[in-house]
Order: sequence, then structure tokens, then C-alpha cells
Amino acid sequence: MTEAWTIPQTIRWSIPDETRKSWDRKIPYYMRFRDHFAAMIETGALAPGTRLPPERALAEDFSITRVTVRQALTRLETEGLIFREERRGWFVSPPRVRYDPIANTGFTESITEQGRVAGTTVLSKQQVAASQWESTHLGCALGAPIYLISRLRSVDGRAVLVEQIHIKVARCPGLLDYPLDQSMTDLMADKYGIIEHRAQINMRPTALSEIPAKALGVTVGTPGLYLSRAILDQSDQVVEIDQEFWRHDAIDICVSAAGRHESESGD
Repeated sequence: MTEAWTIPQTIRWSIPDETRKSWDRKIPYYMRFRDHFAAMIETGALAPGTRLPPERALAEDFSITRVTVRQALTRLETEGLIFREERRGWFVSPPRVRYDPIANTGFTESITEQGRVAGTTVLSKQQVAASQWESTHLGCALGAPIYLISRLRSVDGRAVLVEQIHIKVARCPGLLDYPLDQSMTDLMADKYGIIEHRAQINMRPTALSEIPAKALGVTVGTPGLYLSRAILDQSDQVVEIDQEFWRHDAIDICVSAAGRHESESGD
């Protein structure tokens, strides 16, 4: 978050009384409130990163209840137009990043190509015993040693996703000794001769649980996107399982079926 993300002092937030009187009363007031702010965002009157006034101030300025304000803000959040940060308030969402989960382009390269700045922070790294889920998806024995790596990915300094990487220890001994804020695809190729490519990919909407929500700085239950994929080596053996927990307002999934090949990979 940048210091420029503050409440503008020159914006007229409320709606003129004459405009309100012309409204069709059949339309819920919170939707009118939502439409008002959506229009300000779409026209650029509210720039990305703008912090909205506190809910109490909005209720007073619009002469409505805080319940109505919260309904409208929640609707805008669901649509990805605004987002909420713990103890900081509501902000206008930055532009979404385009993301192709099957492209031969890693996260950092993809973000850089869009003229934005990508970042990676390693949250944790450890060797653990494979759970039943990991045993099934990695094709290893229950309790077999695996690496579990958690990383936070950011765009322009804003955390957008938490990823959990599950890797067979037997294929990559000593992996945790290397810097893990780099491309995992490049690391696997350079140090272990493993040429990765992506296989099955699953995506679904989700509500962010405590661990990813805390890392992303949002409240538990915030809408998100869950993505998982199996990573195979050049012999089509599963080496890695990745799980990603995205902020729903940060991503625009763009998948092109043309020109994709089984040998393509990313980080």
C-alpha cells in the first residue's frame, strides 16, 4: 500500500437531493448507493487506491443507515470494485492483472509484461510427512517426506495471492537450501534437471480462510479464487502440486486454447 492512498478532500461524496427525489423507489437504496460509487470508479473520479471515508461518515453524508452503507460496500467488494483491509478501511481496487494459468509464462514475467512490478516473499519452508491429500495428489506413500513451501506474491507492492507448493523430497534433495523467492521452474531445471510442465488445473470460487486471509491483509471470509495444478516432469511423473489463493479483485483469468503444448511451463 502506498502513502498516496488517502481520502481525497475535494470529492463530493453525496448525491444531490434533487437526484434522490427522482429515483424509482422500487430500487433498493443500497443499489443506488452502489451505482453512485461504481460510476465514480468507472469514470475515474475515484482513482485506484483511493481510500473511502469511514462507514459512519458515509451514512451521515448520505442520510442513510450504516446497515445500508455496509450492504452497498459489500456489493461493490463482491464485484471487485473495492476492497477492505483490516483496521484500515475500504479502498478502490487497482486494475486486475491478466493471468493465464496454462501459459508458458511465469508469474513474474507475466506481471512485468503488463508494465507492473511483481514481488515474491517466502512465508515458510519445511519438510513434512505427506498427508492423505498429498499422498493422493503427489503419488507418494502416506507419510513420505515432502517439502511444503508457502509464498506470498504481490503486484505493485500489493499482496494478491498466497501459494502453497508441495514437492517430493526424493526428487529434489536439499531444495530448501536454495533461495525460494525465484522461479521454481528455473530452479528445478538448473539444479535437478527437471523440465516441468503443467497438467490438470482446477479453479473454483472460495472464501479465504484464516491463513491466506491474514497473509493478504484481508478479513477471514473475503471472496477469493482457489487454483490448484499438478506439475509433471519430462517423463510425465508428478513432481509438484501447487495451490494458489487469490484475491478475487486482483485477477482476470484469460485462457487461450490456441498454441498450447504439453511441454509448456511457468513458475
